[in-house]
Amino acid sequence: KRIINFLEEVASASQNTSGETISIVNLLEQFLFPRSTHGTLICKLSGGEKKRLYLLKILLSQPNVLLLDEPTNDLDIATLTVLEDFLAKFPGAVITVSHDRYFQDKVSNELLAFEDGKINHLFGAYSDYLATKVAAPVEVATPKADTRVREDAKPKMTWAEKQEWATIEDDIAKL
Repeated sequence: KRIINFLEEVASASQNTSGETISIVNLLEQFLFPRSTHGTLICKLSGGEKKRLYLLKILLSQPNVLLLDEPTNDLDIATLTVLEDFLAKFPGAVITVSHDRYFQDKVSNELLAFEDGKINHLFGAYSDYLATKVAAPVEVATPKADTRVREDAKPKMTWAEKQEWATIEDDIAKL
């Protein structure tokens, strides 16, 4: 299938958050597909382009909830910017699982932090959450017994490390 036909299966146009109708061609351009690529076969697209196309198809169906699991993985900066802009204007709920702190800060206004077997529900951006973590008092653990490592004690090598050590000079010479 070609890009334009793939999206026309869902809709011929879409409405933005202000109620204006946007054509598929304009949406493709917003998602970084120039007009010259609209007739391209999907099998000819790169992995990142396919991700953008599939995301656009989902968004065209106008869901009221998005569940995104690590959405920023393998996205280039341009695509990431498009996604952030779209999510900022998205009228529905967006639930995102992500380790990308910058992305979370840009798109989140509520957080569920899973810590120490508990779930903390917080309001605000990710940077607000980090600020509360820094401001929270830190408990200092006092050792119950003398757990210090002797300075003269040498760490023991594992069997694999011993095997590697036996051939390391030859490996270096070859390199």
